[in-house]
Amino acid sequence: MAKRFVVAFFTFIGLIIPGAFALALLASPARPAALEQPGCDRTLADAFANVSAQQARAKAARGPEACSATQLYFLEVVKTRAVVALCKSGPERERELDRIDADVENINNAIAARCS
Repeated sequence: MAKRFVVAFFTFIGLIIPGAFALALLASPARPAALEQPGCDRTLADAFANVSAQQARAKAARGPEACSATQLYFLEVVKTRAVVALCKSGPERERELDRIDADVENINNAIAARCS
């Protein structure tokens, strides 16, 4: 009788532990939530302000200065893309990166036109 109890006990434990582990895995999130980087709000605001300032300079520049102003604008957009990649997460991050990538392509075309 004791042997039967021990076998039943270990069989029960053998079924419960893996099942509980499997349920815990299913209940846990697929990815941990992105940790908020300290200072990201301020860094993002500064980066976008710098992009806006460089964009205004590039649009106002004429003659030989237009080429260097457009190149500086390009560099500022690339730096901002890196900040966005670090500080944002989820679908908002992907939308913002796609928008910035399109801006980079447009700026490359402008550099080709202004600096040739």
